[in-house]
Amino acid sequence: MSTIYEKFQHLRIVRRAEMLNYFSGNAEKTNNAIRWLIKSGKALAIKGGLYYLKPPQEWYTDDVEVNPLILASRIHPKGVVGYHAALKCYGVAYSESWTFQVAVNRSAPRAPTVFEFQNARYEFYRTDASFGIASSVVDDVRIRHFSRERLLLEGLLYPDRFLGMSEFLQSIEGFAWVDLDALMSMLKHYPLTTISMRLGWLLEKNRERWHVSEKMLRKLEKHRSKSKIQLLKRKSRDTLLLKRWNLMVPKTIEHVSEV
Repeated sequence: MSTIYEKFQHLRIVRRAEMLNYFSGNAEKTNNAIRWLIKSGKALAIKGGLYYLKPPQEWYTDDVEVNPLILASRIHPKGVVGYHAALKCYGVAYSESWTFQVAVNRSAPRAPTVFEFQNARYEFYRTDASFGIASSVVDDVRIRHFSRERLLLEGLLYPDRFLGMSEFLQSIEGFAWVDLDALMSMLKHYPLTTISMRLGWLLEKNRERWHVSEKMLRKLEKHRSKSKIQLLKRKSRDTLLLKRWNLMVPKTIEHVSEV
């Protein structure tokens, strides 16, 4: 039975479906292996069909804490760590939060309901997971998450998934660099006009930090609409019109984003 532990321990979180596949669809062997892992103290049941394989130093410990980022990366077979939780993978999240966002590929029929485990809350969002994915090592486990570049674009459109626009802007100040070519290549996945106006504003604010050229800003400016758009869906009375981008930005947000 120890071979099943050795097979999946590097993942730290294993699904029953993966073990079933390992045993060539033999449900009896799979169930016996799961019972052995739990009874021997080598595994912890997280929920139906999902198990945490303890590293050796935790085998005889009852009070085990599962790293929420590792769980977020493995909780859904078509999921990756996204939004504010992905900022934690880069170590730049400005504020601590026990909510972890999981981006689930649109090919999944629906997003799971909210799940809670060990004081952490996991929220799920269906999206296109075919682009803008990177990976990092967390506690010796490689996990997949949104790339820096995708985080910039997602934050401009869905700030609520980043604990708000202010939190998003203060967090990304921790990015010493971004791949500007990769960033521009991702625009085709978003509403071109609105994302270009928002991104132009953001890059202009961070042009020195990320070495943004005027040529790139002019390229984004070409997509500017004739009508003004709001940076945030919720309108604010105290806003500034940034004429270059025809963008209405709350004064409090504009000051937060200043470099």
